[in-house]
Amino acid sequence: MAWRLPYWKILIAGSSVLIGTALGSGGVTHGAEANMATADEGPSRDTLSVQTLPESSRAFWRALSEPGGQGAVEQREDGTIQFVSLRLYQDTAPLQPLPVEPAPAPVTPSSTQSVANIFRGGRSSALLQLASTQRKENRVAADRILGIESKARSTSDVGSLLSKSARNRGIVAQKRNPIITDPRIRGSRVGQLGASGSYWIPARIDLDTVLSKVDSDLISSVDVVKGPYAVAYGPGNSFLNFDLVESPRSDSGPVVGGTTSLEYQTNGEQWYGRQSLNYADENWGVQVGYGHRTGSDYEAGNGVSIPSSYQSRDLDVALGIDLAPGQSLEMFYLHQDQTDVELAGQAFDLDALTTDAVEITWVNTSIDWADRVEVEGWYNNSRLKGNAQNPSKRQTFPFLDIIRYVGNTNVDSVSTGARAAAAWELDADRELSAGVDVRVVRQRLDEISSGQFGFISFTDVNSPIPRSVAANPGLFLELVDQSFDNLTITTGARADIVTTEILADRTDLQDLGTGFAQQSLSDILGTGEFDQSFGLWSAFVTANYAVDDHWTLNAAAGHGQRPPSLTELYAAESFMFLLQSGLNTVTGDPRLNPERHSQIDLGASFDSDHFRASVNGWHAWVHDRITFETLSIRRGPPFGQIEQVNLKYVNTDLATLMGIEAAAEYDLFDGLSAFGTLSYVRGEDQTRNGSFATLQADGLTGAPSVRVTGAQRGQFGVTTTGPLPGEEPLPGIPPLESRLGLRASGTWREMLWNVEFAARLVDRQSRVAALLFETPTAGFATFDLRSFLQVSPSLSLFAGVENLTDRNYREHFDFRSLTGTSIQQPGLNAYVGSELVY
Repeated sequence: MAWRLPYWKILIAGSSVLIGTALGSGGVTHGAEANMATADEGPSRDTLSVQTLPESSRAFWRALSEPGGQGAVEQREDGTIQFVSLRLYQDTAPLQPLPVEPAPAPVTPSSTQSVANIFRGGRSSALLQLASTQRKENRVAADRILGIESKARSTSDVGSLLSKSARNRGIVAQKRNPIITDPRIRGSRVGQLGASGSYWIPARIDLDTVLSKVDSDLISSVDVVKGPYAVAYGPGNSFLNFDLVESPRSDSGPVVGGTTSLEYQTNGEQWYGRQSLNYADENWGVQVGYGHRTGSDYEAGNGVSIPSSYQSRDLDVALGIDLAPGQSLEMFYLHQDQTDVELAGQAFDLDALTTDAVEITWVNTSIDWADRVEVEGWYNNSRLKGNAQNPSKRQTFPFLDIIRYVGNTNVDSVSTGARAAAAWELDADRELSAGVDVRVVRQRLDEISSGQFGFISFTDVNSPIPRSVAANPGLFLELVDQSFDNLTITTGARADIVTTEILADRTDLQDLGTGFAQQSLSDILGTGEFDQSFGLWSAFVTANYAVDDHWTLNAAAGHGQRPPSLTELYAAESFMFLLQSGLNTVTGDPRLNPERHSQIDLGASFDSDHFRASVNGWHAWVHDRITFETLSIRRGPPFGQIEQVNLKYVNTDLATLMGIEAAAEYDLFDGLSAFGTLSYVRGEDQTRNGSFATLQADGLTGAPSVRVTGAQRGQFGVTTTGPLPGEEPLPGIPPLESRLGLRASGTWREMLWNVEFAARLVDRQSRVAALLFETPTAGFATFDLRSFLQVSPSLSLFAGVENLTDRNYREHFDFRSLTGTSIQQPGLNAYVGSELVY
C-alpha cells in the first residue's frame, strides 16, 4: 500500500493546530515505511520518518522545524518528524505555505486534489514584517492572532476574531452588533485605535469600527502590539496590523479550485455562506470570493429580544504576479455592502454602509542596494447612511419620542496613503529596516435632525463633522540585534508631522447645532483656530533573554504620541453614544494636544514538556490623554432621570494605566490539557479637576462656548455640589477577566478532532467615572463548548454552543436605560458549520 502526503493541512480549533493528511489524488507517493506512530513523550503527537519522503517534501518538513519555522513540527535525532500543537502561551507566527520542489507528476485543473495542498503564498511576508519571522516573534507585549481560528470559533469581523481568540490577552471588545465589534487594547477608548496595514478608519466611530469592514475569513493574521513598541505602523500608543489573504501559486502547472463554507447560528437565525474560486500557475494566481451574512434580532438570557438584525455582503479579489525572480506584485480589492443593520445601543441604525478598498504591494528581494524593498499603496472609501426612526430604536430610547427626534446621518470618509521600506542584513545577527510613509484622511459627517426640547424646537439642523482632512508624512527606523548570547534587542524611532484643516466652505460652518438658535462652528467649539499642526516622535527598546531551555525574560520601554482625530477636533454636538450612559452628544476642540504615552513592560515565560506559562506586567503614564468633560445634562419624565449627557473632548494632564496579563497550559495526559488566562487593567485620571471648566455654547443667549480658568473640569454639568474629586477612574476601563478550560484532541477512524470547554469569568467593575455618569457593572460567568472535526482532507466540520447556561448578562460597555430597553448580550447560541476545499 502507498501513502499520499503532498501536504499537511493546518487547521486551528481552540489554540491547538490540527495537522491532517491530504490523501487526495495527484499527491506525491512514497513507501509504506512512512507509517504513523505515537511519540514516546508529551501530549498526543505523531511521527513520520523523514528519510522515506521524497526530497521535495523532506525539505518542506525540515524547513518547518527550523527555528522560526512556526513551531508546528520538531525533528528528532532518529530522523523522524514529530508533529505537535501550537500552544496558548506562544507568540507563534501564522503557518505560511513554503515553496517546495515541483511534484513528480503534473497536477491538472481537473484534479480533485485540494487546492490548499499545492498552493503557496505569492508574497513571502507582509510589508511591515521587515525583520525575519524568528526576530518578529521576539517582539515584547505583542500577540499574533491567526485567521484560521475564525471557523472553529464562529467569528464574524476581525474584532470578533480578536475577542474570541484563545490567544486573547488584554483585548476586550464592545459588541455593537453580531457583525460589528469594536476592540479595545489595554484600556484604549473608542476612536483611539486605528488599524494599520492599509490604515483602515471607521466612517463614524460610534457606528462602524476599524475592523468591521473586514470579514475574519479574509484574514491571514493580526498582529496586536500592546504599547508604543512599533514604529512602522504610524504614530500611536498601540497598534493592530492585519495581513489579508494572498493570491495563490502552483508549482505543478495551472490549477483551478475553490472553497465552499456554510454556517448557521440559532440565536438570531444567523446564516453565513462564503464561496471562493482560485486559479494558480507558477508565476501568478488569482482568488475571488463572495460572502453573505444575514441575521435577525437575538434573544438575551432573560428572553428579551435585542434589535440586532443585519444584511452584509462582501466581494474580495486577490491577484498576484511574480514579475521576475525575487520580485512580485500583489493586489487586493474588497467591496463590502451592509444594509438594514440595527445598532440597539446607538443613536442611528445603518440603512447602508458601503466600503471599497484597494491595496497594492510591490516586493523586490533582488535589488542591489538592499536585501529587501517593499512599496505599498492603499485607498479605502466608506459611505454611510443611517436613521433614528426605526420602531425598535424608539423602544430602546423612549426619550427620542419625548423630544420628537427625527434624525438622519450621511458620512463619507477616505483613507489613502503609501509606504516604502527597505531592510538590510548588516551581518548574521543584526538587521536594519527603514522607511517613509504618508497617510491622508478625509472625512465629512452630516447629521440632520429635528426635534423639540420643551418650548425649544429645531428643524433640519446639522450637527456635523465638517469636511476636513488630516495629512501625516512620517519616517521610521528599526534595528534588531541578536549579537549577544541568548539576547535579542530591538530598538526603533519615528518622526511625524500631522496637519489638519477644515475644507468646508465658511457658509457651511454657520447655523449648526440643536440649540434654541443655531450657532457657528467657532461658537460651538469655543475657538475659530481650526487649522492645526503637530510634530510627533516615538522611540522604544525591547529585550528578550533566553535564560535557559525553559525560561525566557522580556522587558520593554517606549514612548509614543497620538494626534487628535478629526472627530476629536471638529465634532459639533454630534449624537454619538460613546459612554455606557448613552444619549451623548460630543463636541470637539481644535486646541487639543496630542497624547504622550510612556510605558514599560516586564514579563517572563516558562516552557517545559508538559507545562507552559507566561506573565507580563505593565505601567503607562499618559500626559494629555484625551478624555471627556461633562458640559450639561438633560432630564426626562417620569422621574426626572438623566437621559442625555453632553460631552466635550478635553486633555487631562496625567492619566495612569497599569495591568497584568497571564496565561498557563498544563498537559494532564496525552491529548488533554487544562488552560487559563487572566487580564486586568486599572486606569486613573490623576488630574481630573484640570485647570478650567467649559461652558457650553448657549443658543438661547447666543453666547459662545468658553473656558472658565480656575474652575473644576465639568462642574457646569455635574449634579453634585461642593469640591469635585481631584482623581477618578478613567471611563471605559474593562474589569478583571479570566478564562479557564479544558482542551482535548485526538483521532477517530483517521479523522482528527478537537474539543474545547471554557469558562469566561468577568469580575464586577466598581471603579467607574461617576462624574461622567458611568455606573458599576455586575460580574458574570459564561461557558462555551466548541468542537472541530476534519472528516477528510477536503471536508471540515465545526460546531459549538456559546453561553451554555443561557446567562443573562451585560458587558461593562453596554448601554443601560432607566426607561427603555437596556442592552444585554446574547443568551444560549448554538452554531454548526462546514468547509469544503476542492
